[in-house]
Amino acid sequence: MQDVKELFRDQEAPAGRIVRAIAAIGAATATQLVKSTGLARSTVSTLLSELKDSGIVLDLDTKSNGFGRPSQLLSLYPGTGRCAGVLLGLGEIRIVICDLAHTVLSDVWFEMRRDYTPEEAAEQIKANLTRECASLGLAIKDLLGVGLAISAPLSYDGRVLNGDVLPTWGGVDLAAIFSKHLDCPLHAENESHCGALAEMTWGAAIGEKDFVLYKFDLGVGGAIVRDGVVQRGFNGSAAEFGHIVLDSHGSLCRCGNRGCLQTFVGGYHLMRHAEAFGGQPVTIDQFIERAREGRLGYRRLIEDAAEKAGWGMGITASILNPPLFIIVGKLATIGEAFTEPLERSFARHTLPPPDQVADMPRPRFVVGKFLGNDDTVMGAVALVLHQHGRVAHSL
Repeated sequence: MQDVKELFRDQEAPAGRIVRAIAAIGAATATQLVKSTGLARSTVSTLLSELKDSGIVLDLDTKSNGFGRPSQLLSLYPGTGRCAGVLLGLGEIRIVICDLAHTVLSDVWFEMRRDYTPEEAAEQIKANLTRECASLGLAIKDLLGVGLAISAPLSYDGRVLNGDVLPTWGGVDLAAIFSKHLDCPLHAENESHCGALAEMTWGAAIGEKDFVLYKFDLGVGGAIVRDGVVQRGFNGSAAEFGHIVLDSHGSLCRCGNRGCLQTFVGGYHLMRHAEAFGGQPVTIDQFIERAREGRLGYRRLIEDAAEKAGWGMGITASILNPPLFIIVGKLATIGEAFTEPLERSFARHTLPPPDQVADMPRPRFVVGKFLGNDDTVMGAVALVLHQHGRVAHSL
C-alpha cells in the first residue's frame, strides 16, 4: 500500500480516490464514499480494511440519523498529511496549515505594501511558510499541496486574467512564479470560488450539490456549483457576477466597463458615497457598523444596494435557475436590513411562476457561515483537499 502522499497524488488508484474523498469531507461513512467515488461497495470495503491496516484510515464515533443501525464514521489519521492555504489580500497575506482531519495547526498573517509584486509575495510566503512548517517538524516539500486564493479570475494554467484587488497582476503566471519558491503541488483559484469550497466543506453548503454563491464585500464575486463541482467556465472566469452590466452608461468600473453590478453594490462604491455625505473617510467596517445601526443615509445606501443586488441575482436565476443562493461577504453581516430588500428585488427581477402553478418551488436564500476572510483562506486549504485548481506539480 502506498503512503498518503503517494495516494493523494495518484489520480488513477481506487485507494487514492477514497483518500481524497475522505480528505475533502473530513469524516465520512462508507456509504458516502461509495457515492462520492463511484466505486463498488465491495471495493470500498476491501480498500478501507487495507487503509486501516496501513495506519492511514481510522474509525471515529458512529453516526446515527435516527433510523436503523448507526453508521461508522471514518477519517484519515491527522498526522499522515498536511496542507496549506494562502490568502493574497490587498495589504496582507494570510497562511493557514491544516492536517487531514481539517484541524488548523497554524494561522499567521503579515502585512505587505500596497501593490506588492508577485515575486515579493512568493518570497514572503516561502519565508513564512518555511518557518511555520519547521515549527511542525515539516518542510514545504512534505506538504500535500498549497492553495492560493486571489481576488481575480484565473485561467486553467494559473494566469491572472483581471484583478480588482491586485490590478497590476493581470497576465501574471502564478504557476511559473510560485513554483520557483514552493516545491510542492500548487492550486490556485479566485477567492469567491474558494469561498464556495469552504461553505461546501465546513459551512452552509454541506451536502448541497447545486447552488450559487454571491459574495458582497469590497467588491462583488461569486461561484456556481453544479453536481458538487465549482464551475470555472471556458477560460476560468465563470461567475464574475460583479461585472454583470446593469447600466452601460453608468459609473466606470475597475474592470474598465461601465455600470457593472459592483459599481452599485461593492463596498468601495458604498464607502465613497458615505464619505461624500459624511464629509470624512469611512472604512468598510465603520460603514457596516453604521448600516447595522440604521443610521440615516447609510440605511438608504444599503436599501439601494440591495435593490441592485437582487436585480443582478435575478438575472443569474433567469439563466441558471439554481435551487439555492448562499450570500456571504461583509454586507451579509448587516442582516435583514440588507437581505430582505434583496429578496424583494430578486422576486421582481426574476421569472415569476405561472398563476396555474402556485406551489412552484422557489430558490432558497441562506446566509453563509463564512462572512469575512476566513472563507477565503480556508477555501484555499479546501483547494488542496478537493484537488481543485491544480496549476503546478512539485519540482
